[in-house]
Amino acid sequence: MRHAKMASAPREGGSAISRRKFIGVTAGATAALSFGTFIRSGLGAARINVLTWSNTLNAMDDTLREQAKQYTKEKGVEVVFEFVNQTDLPTKTAAAIESGSGDIVTTWSDGAHLHDKALINVGDIAEPLGKQLNGWTNIAKDICIVNKVWKAVPWGIIPIAVVYRTDWAKEVGYDKFPDTYDEMLVLCRKMKEKGHNSGFALGRAIGDANQSHYPMLWAHGGAECKADGKTVAINSPGTAKAVDYVRQLFKEGESEDVFSWDDSSNNRAFLAGELACTGNAASIYWAEQKNAPQLRDVTNHALWPKGPAGRFGYSTSMGLGIYRFSKFQKECKAFLTWLMQPKQYSAWIGVGEGQIAGLAAFYENDPVWKKDPKLEVIREIPKYVRMPGYPGAPTRHAAESMVKYVIVNMFARACKGTSTPDTIKQAEAELKDIYAKA
Repeated sequence: MRHAKMASAPREGGSAISRRKFIGVTAGATAALSFGTFIRSGLGAARINVLTWSNTLNAMDDTLREQAKQYTKEKGVEVVFEFVNQTDLPTKTAAAIESGSGDIVTTWSDGAHLHDKALINVGDIAEPLGKQLNGWTNIAKDICIVNKVWKAVPWGIIPIAVVYRTDWAKEVGYDKFPDTYDEMLVLCRKMKEKGHNSGFALGRAIGDANQSHYPMLWAHGGAECKADGKTVAINSPGTAKAVDYVRQLFKEGESEDVFSWDDSSNNRAFLAGELACTGNAASIYWAEQKNAPQLRDVTNHALWPKGPAGRFGYSTSMGLGIYRFSKFQKECKAFLTWLMQPKQYSAWIGVGEGQIAGLAAFYENDPVWKKDPKLEVIREIPKYVRMPGYPGAPTRHAAESMVKYVIVNMFARACKGTSTPDTIKQAEAELKDIYAKA
């Protein structure tokens, strides 16, 4: 191969520079020029990685991608969203912490409590955002404040509501869903007498089973532990009321196969026209548009009813935390502040149409809730939501009891015939074993 003749090397101080030094100088100059061009193009100042979950609604993830591009263009800071399956998020988070790589992470449910030592204090942005957005809900503070320190910015909630058939409710005399558990029992009983079963999962449904039955426990005055988050308190009159209620609801109003349900079972049953009432996200309603359009007009949503102790809900809530080892903490804070502004946030939840509700009071009146009257009630859900461990803060112990179905199994045993005192005593023993761990 023929080579072009190399230009003579320039001289330094009257003497020739060595070839190696010349290459080093020119390479450095080229690199400096390239880096300068990279900075001016808006992509070199920082590169922020955001680890988050892959939404079931692809359009919501697409919106975040477009917003990241917009931020990069406007601010000169590159933002990249890394979407992973919800079930893979804990593993990915643990790996990032172990390797010390990454910038922003979605703190799923009690994630800020589990990984608080790996996250920085974001109170300097969370507090001003709360004031701007008319205040944070209780659940926002519960999931994001650890030992009085903001370890994440409240991002959103996947609201779980009561989903029911309006035609079958009207058939037995109800124009709207009842506001109390006692009246819900009457409605479910009357619908079952007409051949229309209700159903709340009592099997290994990590979402549906827990999200349906914790609210029933709390609404009747029961709790797994005291406000200190350490003392087991499941053996109480309130818990007994809840157990008796769930047993009666099962016998008089529910399908007998709820013990074998996973998280998709009630969706399938509802879409097949076999279920009158259940607890779920708005995903059943969305699926009807494609898979069961005949049910859209007769499906509606309601808040979880009130019990003797009030109204409660349990939905998956999320925050956004910044890793302590991120090299771009200042840039991360600026991005999160921008992301939570109404222009960006409303666009994101607007695409979801009920998939995500905000954790700030401001977003209770977001335009998304006016798009469809059947989704409007969902906007109120965040202010009633609590986490396992209530009235204490979320803890590892409460999370462990939830994933081990301690509360769900307590109710399931009662529905299968175990006495109220005996099933509570078993739950108490299981909880004491969990809470006794260091």
